[in-house]
Amino acid sequence: MFMRDEKEVVYQHIRKLSLPYTIIDVGAWHQVSFPTLPSGRVDYASFFRPNTTIHAGGEKPTILTDLRDIGHYVARIIDDERTLNQYVYTCSDVLSENEIFSMIEEMSSERIERAHVSAEEIRASIERIETSLKVEPSNIPLRLSLVPLQYNFSKFVRGDNEPVYAKYLGYLDARELYPDFKPRRFSEFLGELLQGKAEPVYVDNGLFQQLQQGMRESGVAY
Repeated sequence: MFMRDEKEVVYQHIRKLSLPYTIIDVGAWHQVSFPTLPSGRVDYASFFRPNTTIHAGGEKPTILTDLRDIGHYVARIIDDERTLNQYVYTCSDVLSENEIFSMIEEMSSERIERAHVSAEEIRASIERIETSLKVEPSNIPLRLSLVPLQYNFSKFVRGDNEPVYAKYLGYLDARELYPDFKPRRFSEFLGELLQGKAEPVYVDNGLFQQLQQGMRESGVAY
């Protein structure tokens, strides 16, 4: 994942300077982890429209955190001496795509017609865009279009976004550090979403438009 590689450059520079640090990962946001519905009632908050794709079978569990809880987590994490020079991950829920689709179907009483994309198709799309970027390295929309593909491959094919993998890497679990903190569950977020109360992300900064342009240029479905 090129975004993660760029972060690693910063992390390594911090270590070269012997600066104290705490690295926090938050998994996937609730706000970008839900499918759209046939009625269109959640389109107002959806980053991708339509979004009905199951990736690589949809069975890989993935860590989820509500965007609104991140600030509360960070305030506690950086004020905690146990997290000095450590990696920490936050987590509200651990759900697979299949579980997410079933949850929103049950809560909405709507049935989603699922599209399926295989691990091989995701890998091929990544390779195709990487090849195009070698020709057009300054094409920002095309570069952005690679991001969701690499995230999907990481989460749903390799299973990188699972607590068991975080533990293997030596991450501290914020749920264990702060058992008194009750984050927003994914089902709570879906309830707000279905009531029309969710806040869409990336509304005004032009990122969505550039990403959509890159998707059109690459001819890739996510």
